[in-house]
This record gives sequence, structure tokens and C-alpha cells, in this order.
Amino acid sequence: MSESARSSSAVVLSTRRGFIAYDKLLRYHPELRGQVQFWAFLQPSRQDVAVYSRYLRTIRQTAGRINSEFGTEAWQPVRLEIGESERKAMASLKNFDVLLVNPVYDGLNLVVKEGALVNATNGVIVLSENAGAHEELHQHVLSVNPFDVEATAAAMYAGLTMAPEERRKLNEGAREVVRSNDITRWISRQVQDLRDLVVSPARSWAR
Repeated sequence: MSESARSSSAVVLSTRRGFIAYDKLLRYHPELRGQVQFWAFLQPSRQDVAVYSRYLRTIRQTAGRINSEFGTEAWQPVRLEIGESERKAMASLKNFDVLLVNPVYDGLNLVVKEGALVNATNGVIVLSENAGAHEELHQHVLSVNPFDVEATAAAMYAGLTMAPEERRKLNEGAREVVRSNDITRWISRQVQDLRDLVVSPARSWAR
């Protein structure tokens, strides 16, 4: 492993719970301090709405507190990215050791599938059981209840310390699922569902 890649990284599609889980990870496992970095991407929206603006401010404050409490001159525990950068996002997805996607309520989370496809380091995905992609990927990720920050911290640690062969199997399994469930298959399923909706009432009427 090269010097520049020595530190592990945990990339997060974040809510504040993700930061709290990472804080617990550093408290419970001080041996990881200086060895991991939490790279969080936020795309702020509706900043003219007070509740959204306050939430972003809370995120900044939480990241700042973690960096202040645990950080050193040579190491910052949290790298917070606010705004859009396709280049940085792609770099993080290619190189993560653990990808945390922890939506509380969500539909299909495409970032999970993007991470599974492009990751080149046998990264482990920690995925909310409420994410839409969880139904497809649950056998190849570490599943968490997004409200349970203790379990999320434990899953992050499990991903970071997992044996190389197990990491490889999960990574390859997730990638294969994404490749096989492509847009063509998705459209076919939608068309078949529509056909079933059309046919079923007629069959019921015939009875």
C-alpha cells in the first residue's frame, strides 16, 4: 500500500447520525485515530428555508467538534465537502474502504450502486435497511437501522477490520447484482407489472 493511501477512509452519504456513529467509532476504538478519515459529501438545498439552513449549520458544528476533539496537526478525522464536485465524488467512490449510506427514509439510492460498480479497493458498504437499494443488495452489504448509531458504529468498525477475502466477496457480490439488475431489466419489470395490472381485473371479472 502506498504512503498516500495508508489511511483508511469512510465515505458517507450523510445525516448527522453518521457523524455521531463515527464519533463513537473513534471513542470505542482509539487505535483507529490517525488511521481513518470520514469523508462526507453534502449537497445543500433550500438554504432559504430556515430548518434546512439550521441543519447544515449543525452538521458543520458536529464535524468541527470531532476535528477539534480528536484531530492533530497531521490528521483531521472528518473531511467535509459541501457542494457538487463530480471528480471528488468519483474519486471517493473508487477508493473507499467503507461506504456508509444511511438514509432514514428513502427510495432507490443510486450512490450505493455507483459505489458498488466503480470501487477499486474491495470496499465494504454499510447500508440503511430503509434504502431502496437494500432489497437488492442486502446479501452483499452490512445492514443497519439508520436510527441505531451504536450499531452503525459497530458496522463501520466491522467493515474497516474485515478480512481481505470477505471484503472481496462482498464487493464482488454487490457489483454483480448491480450489473445484472441494469436499466433494461428494470424497464422490463415495470412493463410486466403494468401488464399484470391490466390483465388481473379482466380475469377477476370473468369469474
